[in-house]
Amino acid sequence: MGVRMEWGTVVSVIAGGLIGLSGDTIGRIGARRQTQRARQEALEDAEAARRRSIEDEGRKTREDRQRSAVENILGAYLEHPIMLVDQAHEDTVQSATKICLVLGFEQSFLLDEELRHRITEIGYLVDIAAAGGVPRYSLPEIAFLSRSETRMLMGAWSRGSELPDSIEGWREIRQLRPQIEAQWQAKLRDSGLSISVPPLSIY
Repeated sequence: MGVRMEWGTVVSVIAGGLIGLSGDTIGRIGARRQTQRARQEALEDAEAARRRSIEDEGRKTREDRQRSAVENILGAYLEHPIMLVDQAHEDTVQSATKICLVLGFEQSFLLDEELRHRITEIGYLVDIAAAGGVPRYSLPEIAFLSRSETRMLMGAWSRGSELPDSIEGWREIRQLRPQIEAQWQAKLRDSGLSISVPPLSIY
């Protein structure tokens, strides 16, 4: 009888020890899993922070390049002046061509879609005018009005204002654009060229 009780006691002690060990093991496993989960979350947070940093840096780079584009566009009219009177035609064409080159390149870096399209249109019309393709307006007139239009647009953009309607004179030229484009396309065909002028909407 006594031996049976002793064995019962031993079994109980062993069982209790095993239960205790099992509980400790489960506790350690749970703690390890929590640690692993916390480490994974920390890694995910770090990766998300890294991506945000890259995005912020990319956004800042694009915004800085846009400001540079605005400065270069405005500077083009100062560096290559076009006079309404008393300027040789060859000098006027040369200045207009250089302005078009700057506008055509820098417009790609304008993030504001409406501003980009308006500046693209300005360069487009000045370019056609340099080739004598704008009816009723001389190249100096086109260039002079385009400069005023550009300054107005850039001023509104820099103040964060909504882009206004075109100035008087340039508004009329914009309304003539379908006619200008049709005549220019016809001139290209008459010159033996089969290319089509792409729509401004692609820019």
